[in-house]
Amino acid sequence: MIKLPLMLKTLLTTISFFCLLAIRAQVAEPERIRVEGEIKDAKQNPVSYAHILSKSTHTGWVGDFYGKFRIEVSPGDTLIISAISFHHAIILIPGEVKENPHSLIITLLNDTVNLKELVVRPWPGTYEQLRQEFMKVEVVDPLANLDLHLPSPEELKMSTYSLEGGFGLRLPLISMIYNQFSKEAKFKNNYVEAVNREKAYSRYNKALITKITGIKNEEDIRKFMEFCALQVKFILECSDYELYAAILNCYDDFCNTGFIPDPGGE
Repeated sequence: MIKLPLMLKTLLTTISFFCLLAIRAQVAEPERIRVEGEIKDAKQNPVSYAHILSKSTHTGWVGDFYGKFRIEVSPGDTLIISAISFHHAIILIPGEVKENPHSLIITLLNDTVNLKELVVRPWPGTYEQLRQEFMKVEVVDPLANLDLHLPSPEELKMSTYSLEGGFGLRLPLISMIYNQFSKEAKFKNNYVEAVNREKAYSRYNKALITKITGIKNEEDIRKFMEFCALQVKFILECSDYELYAAILNCYDDFCNTGFIPDPGGE
């Protein structure tokens, strides 16, 4: 009888033990089957990207955009199907499946949640309180700190200019002051006009004309705005109702002139 060393004997025993465990695991592992199917709602529309979870192995899958899926599970496994705004569905895979792959059509029921009515207010109070607080807001005038370096009225009264020769008249220095400061004054007036025109255009523009009259053609809208010719001051000071009424009145007169625009813009 051959006696093996103790270390070799221990190694052989360990290897034999792991081999038996591997064989037992292979024998105990159940056969896996393929499960294919579709996930739909109550109206038979596909439920996109639904979640599929195996309860026994905690393995998860995700369906595609058309609600279709393909997974591999063990017979007797339980599937949990879930999707946003739907109730969960629990599907039991039979222990003895005759066909492989096993086909399923799963229907999810809508999960309706009733929420309490929520009113969102722009101000914690009544509309009148909001209007009063809004009127108190101080708007910074961009022209308030504009220094044109103009002389004071007292300096204008004391300043005179003597014309040599001619009739010997003594005239105030209006011409000289105008020549010196006309650029600054003109800049200020042009700036104010540009700001007012920009504000007016934000209220009275092509989009508003199309909305009220139905005219869509660019050339027809241009002709109508030239015909209507609303003043900038009126556009800035009138209410929305007055502005809409003025546009409608202009539209009636515009059509009475014999030019009827094509609303479709063709």
